[in-house]
Amino acid sequence: MKQVLIYICSIIFLLLLWEVASIAINTINSSSVLPGPYEALSQVVKNGAELQRHFLASAWRLIMAILIALVAAVPLGLVIGHERSVDTFVSPMIYITYPIPQVALILFLFLIFGTGSATKVAIVAIVLFFQILVSARGAAKNITEEHLVSVLSAGANRWQVYRHVIFPATLPNILTSVRVGIGVGIAFLYIAETNTAQGLGLGSFIKRYMLFGRDRAFAGIMAMAFLGLVLYVGIDVLERILCRWKYVKR
Repeated sequence: MKQVLIYICSIIFLLLLWEVASIAINTINSSSVLPGPYEALSQVVKNGAELQRHFLASAWRLIMAILIALVAAVPLGLVIGHERSVDTFVSPMIYITYPIPQVALILFLFLIFGTGSATKVAIVAIVLFFQILVSARGAAKNITEEHLVSVLSAGANRWQVYRHVIFPATLPNILTSVRVGIGVGIAFLYIAETNTAQGLGLGSFIKRYMLFGRDRAFAGIMAMAFLGLVLYVGIDVLERILCRWKYVKR
């Protein structure tokens, strides 16, 4: 309950800042340039059914991209970080490919695979893949040798070392990288959805009304912010379940 109250107070404070910024900007420009939170919230209520369809489409794409990135990047990152021979061979490839701006690949992927949901999911998954991969590799490399030796001396095989030592030790770092990746993923999802002429998605909704219906556009922005909030809270809950040792009072 205390955490819920903190979230509510933070949201109210952000809405107040938004209202102040809206009044100041509209006064300076002598026109309604930035809609206030009341106008945006009223459009959320008026366009609830339409917003729900776009919200669910964007949420499905983002969640699928996160899951694909996790399944692909976590095992690979743990192996690269723990196995020195693999790290020596694969790390230069990561150093070369990771700095490539993934946003430059959007139009290329659209040309090859079309403008459907699969391409939008792939774009976000590629971005998140590298972030999670680098985080998992770094966390696996930083595991102290004593933890590994103690498990190996007890007769554990390689699979048990990964299951009982490496994966639990790196899980908090992986979840932190997912938190960071949520914001980046939403940004790339918005770019991917606005590069299509039509279709479901909050990016398409925002683009459609940004010039001649800013209050509706900001309702879409609020929905996208709410999507990020839901995912952040979900990751926090998941961390409390999977990483219980972090929350045990010493």
